[in-house]
Amino acid sequence: MSRLLTHSTSFCLIGMGAFVWVFAGRPLVKNPDLSSPVNPFGINRGPYGEVFAMAMQGPIDTYFHGSISSGAHHHANSENCSACQNDVAKKQEVAASNFSIGQRFENFLSSLGKVAQTSTNPNAPGKAHKLYLRRQVEDKLRFAYQLDPSHYGNYNSLHFFLTEPQLGTRPELTPSAEKLARDTIQYCLKQENDPRASLTAAAAATNILHLMFADQQSQNPQFTPEQMRQYLKVLDDSIARFNTLAKQWDETKNWDLLSPQRIQECNERLSFICNIRKAAEGAIARFETQYQDQASN
Repeated sequence: MSRLLTHSTSFCLIGMGAFVWVFAGRPLVKNPDLSSPVNPFGINRGPYGEVFAMAMQGPIDTYFHGSISSGAHHHANSENCSACQNDVAKKQEVAASNFSIGQRFENFLSSLGKVAQTSTNPNAPGKAHKLYLRRQVEDKLRFAYQLDPSHYGNYNSLHFFLTEPQLGTRPELTPSAEKLARDTIQYCLKQENDPRASLTAAAAATNILHLMFADQQSQNPQFTPEQMRQYLKVLDDSIARFNTLAKQWDETKNWDLLSPQRIQECNERLSFICNIRKAAEGAIARFETQYQDQASN
């Protein structure tokens, strides 16, 4: 009897504690000063997040190609298609007979990796299916961006989705893309250990300039040449920061830790951004001339 009473008392105390916790915790949950983004294990914007962001390139690429695919390979009739498949299978079988056991095993593993991405539907994806696939790409790009906002490819791909109505699935377009670029610049220019983040900041600055240039085509432009000059300076600061950090990596031999392909990728991005910067400066000069002519008239 005493044991039953002890258990009952324990359950009552637990229930009372839960009841008090619910009412006492509600003001804390509603307090905006205490709200913070959920970041389990500190993965977002951490070293592991950078790795996961790079690893997501494969799934994102698969969904994207599925969303723009026009249909599977097919012939006029099923007999021709079967004959084609049989002919290809025979050629592959003859070629595989000359491979060693190790090469055959590697080819087998490679074929298993392709199975998950192979379309078995002879018909092209419908509008609803393409919308679903584009939404999956957009959601995965957002998730990858949160993991590592300094990732050049993920940021630019997400910006592209937000500014292209044919690809994006949410009516956000310019305002959301502009905020995304500003947040990216602010985050990337705080990174002091990797020059590649400065290239992402520079790309975000060029994207804002493009949005400003496109705004000039409207009847009531919102951006002035002075504002364009401000972001041109941000672009110059980002390029200068990249050069400074890249020189530090030369001294510490950190570039040797990257593959030649990654290094070439950085060089190509820098060259591309510098070309855009040159063109942007010329466009701003033309807008300044137009504004001066309008003011004089």
